[in-house]
Amino acid sequence: MPETALPVLIDVIRGTTVESRHRGAAVVVDAKGKVIWSLGDPELVMFPRSAIKPIQAGLVMAESGAMNAFGVSQKELALSCASHNGEPMHVEPVLAWLDRLGLSPENLECGRQDPGIARDLHELYRSGGQAGPEHNNCSGKHSGFLTVCRHMDVDPKGYLDADHPAQARVCQTMADMCGVDLSRADLGTDGCGVPSIAMPLHALALGMARLADPEADWPSKRAQACPRHCRGDGRPSP
Repeated sequence: MPETALPVLIDVIRGTTVESRHRGAAVVVDAKGKVIWSLGDPELVMFPRSAIKPIQAGLVMAESGAMNAFGVSQKELALSCASHNGEPMHVEPVLAWLDRLGLSPENLECGRQDPGIARDLHELYRSGGQAGPEHNNCSGKHSGFLTVCRHMDVDPKGYLDADHPAQARVCQTMADMCGVDLSRADLGTDGCGVPSIAMPLHALALGMARLADPEADWPSKRAQACPRHCRGDGRPSP
């Protein structure tokens, strides 16, 4: 669908004048893939980027058994599924998590990033510290990848390569959850270095719907691994 055919979703107004208009598409589906509501083209191909973190990192970590094996907490699970501001309440759990894996910030391949809150940025440098990869807003997701690497007993170095065993597992899980063949999908690179895979908007919506309402005929390991079925100790519910 040509960009001009997409509906206007947002008007940005300065004073009483529309300064810019932003077009897009949206879709809501159920766990069977039935479209409940849509605006624009539900099959529009896009890069989901951070929107896919709950599957890309959280689900893969839980389903593989890595979450149980390394005692990943609910806080750490949340960090793996989120983008954060590099505040102490984000960085400290990441450092403790890496230490438990026998790793360090040097193993994070997401790159360094300054904290996103001015107060924390100023305090960090005022205290003589400096920003590192643990401050990257995606360090939780990358810690999840490293946890999967440890559990698979594979070398974590190069875990962002599309052909690394950890990323191969991520890609297959995303394809299963989103009901789409990703073997020939357009491959890009996200801002934190992760392979970013293009998919239809409908496929992303289906993956999220299935995450919230697992298929009844799926293997019990996947159904139990969906985050809404996790207890406070990080283990799947019985």
